[in-house]
This record gives sequence, C-alpha cells and structure tokens, in this order.
Amino acid sequence: MNFRVIFLKKKHIYFIIFILIIFIFLTVLLISKNSSAAFNNVSDNKVLKADFNGDGKEEELYIKKDGTKYILELKCKDKIYPIEAESKQSPIGFYSPYWPMRVTLIDVSRDKIPEIFVQASNKDTPIQHVFFWNNEKFENIFSNSNNILGFIDCKNNKTPKVISGRLQDAGIWMSNYIFLNYKFKNYNYETTNTFMGKDTIFTFIKFIQSLPQSEEYTPKEIFSSNIPGSSLSVIGKLSGDNNTYVFQDAIFMENRCDKNGNVSEIIWTLNFRGTSNKDKNIVKNYTLNVNLIPDENSKEKNYFKIISINLK
Repeated sequence: MNFRVIFLKKKHIYFIIFILIIFIFLTVLLISKNSSAAFNNVSDNKVLKADFNGDGKEEELYIKKDGTKYILELKCKDKIYPIEAESKQSPIGFYSPYWPMRVTLIDVSRDKIPEIFVQASNKDTPIQHVFFWNNEKFENIFSNSNNILGFIDCKNNKTPKVISGRLQDAGIWMSNYIFLNYKFKNYNYETTNTFMGKDTIFTFIKFIQSLPQSEEYTPKEIFSSNIPGSSLSVIGKLSGDNNTYVFQDAIFMENRCDKNGNVSEIIWTLNFRGTSNKDKNIVKNYTLNVNLIPDENSKEKNYFKIISINLK
C-alpha cells in the first residue's frame, strides 16, 4: 500500500491559515449579529421589522397605544397574530407620558428568531415580559415586576444570559437566566458588587436622585479620568432643570468584548421621572445612556467606571 506525502510551500500554508482566520472571524461575526439587541423606546405607536418566524423574510411588529394601554400585534403575510400577556386580563403595559415602554429584540435562544423583551409600567409599577415564538405564535414565557433588565455573553460565542433585577435601598439585586428547552431557567451565577458595573450604577442612580441639592458632592470615584466635559455637563443640565428625580427602570448590555470574551465596555440605559420642584404638575421623562469601561486599578470597588453620559 502506497502513501502519498504532500509537501506544501510556505505561501500555501500562509494562505490556508488566512482562510481559517477569515472563517473564524465570519462565524463569530454571524453569532454576534444574530444576538445583537435592538433597544426601542416607545411613547406612542411604532412598527418594528425583523424575521420573527424564521422564514427568512421580515415581518412587522405593531406597537399601538390603545387608550391607556399598549397592544402588540405581529403581521405575518396576511395574518395578524396578537401578542398577549399570559393573563389576558392584564395588559402588556400602560401608557405614561413620563415612562415610555421599551421593546428589545434579541435572539438569546440562538435559533435566528429574536425574542421580544418588554419593559413597561402599570400605574408607576414596573412590568417585564418575555415572548418566545412557538408553534405559530408568540408565547409569554416570563413576567415579573422587576425594573432592571440585562444581557451578557451576547457579543461573543458563549451562551447568552439574561439578567432580571431591581434597585433596592442597599444596592442592585440580580437574578440570572438562560434559555433552555423553550423556557427561562434560573441558574446560580456567583457575582460581585462590580459585576457589569452595578456598584457604579447604583451610586450614580442615587446621586441623580439627590439632585439638585447634591451637585457639588459628585462622587468622583465612579467616573473615568478620561470622561469628557460634555458628559459631566449632563449632570449640570439635570441639576439646572430643578427637578426631583425618581429612578424608573434600566437596561444594560456589554457593548464590546475583548478577544477572550471579557467585557471591555458596557452600556446602561437609565430611565428617570423628573417632577418640577416649581410646579408639581410638570412631569417629564429623562433617559440617560451611560457607558462604562474597566479600570485595572480598581479591583474591589468601581472596577467599571463611567466614560460617557448622554441625555436622550
């Protein structure tokens, strides 16, 4: 039996390595694209487009304000599919001029069909819903009254994870979930106070709620030394508006990861209600996009520091 030995020239080896690198890059890019989130604030009617049923074509998700409540409907070809809470008597969310509903589309199941995450309110009480496409309809597979929603491992090739939590007097409480067998499964995941910057965000939220009186006592330890003056001026803007601020809800996700899958930037979107201190009848919504990056010199506290703040 004869064996044939193939000798490759150095340039051929380099070419094969180059092709492998491109293949790996495109694979990771595809995974990241399928898991990328689309955060959408909704104050009135809105239409979102995506492939909601996996047929390779875009369908339309209608978000409508019906009196004091919101309704969601999916238009697929010539059919309309209502998207309803598990308890049909309970609306998905109520309309509020100072608390917009947020609809997030993200494929945490990695089946190329985005799940629908809803954050809303019911008479100033937060609501969260998760809808999953199953057997020609979206099922409400998860609901609670938490006010913080997060996504991790959605920018790498790890299993996406969903965080549901709430702001408490002593800090931010979080519960962890993965999507398994068409359900959300709670799992134990040991976290620290610095996890996804929650200690920094907690301090920042408490600071905003103490404005305008406490502007001169800005907690400098939560800000990166490279934060631009334009970001810090947002605090001056909020203080100058002379409101009493109340935290309503938040959503967060890693914005970038390094080559090892470690988080290198996080974005938090924080939603506040601002009531004028001059006229209690004037109530507005204030939404802040807050970006955080790691600080290698801060291991035990405020490891993630704020690098930018934008008022939407």
